Amino acid sequence: MGDIIWGNGSAALSNNTFVLNVTHRKNENKNNYTDSEKIIITSAELPGMPHDISDWTKELLDASVAGAFLKCEVKGRNESGTLLGKVSHSGAGGY
Repeated sequence: MGDIIWGNGSAALSNNTFVLNVTHRKNENKNNYTDSEKIIITSAELPGMPHDISDWTKELLDASVAGAFLKCEVKGRNESGTLLGKVSHSGAGGY
């Protein structure tokens, strides 16, 4: 399994990108993560969001992630340093 980070979602930057305020990191992570990471969502399990990412809007994403405790399964970074990952709402207790 790859790296995993958790934190509180912040503002959506586009229909598939948002800022995660990182509060927890899996101990076995191979890479380091800052306290604030931009994330491009490659796949998601987010309540209220359409299954097809092409149907997402910035407003829908903002309503789903802003203030929510989220889990990001990191898939990598793009050339500008933005994380790519699968994002889901985290369960009770945060993990």
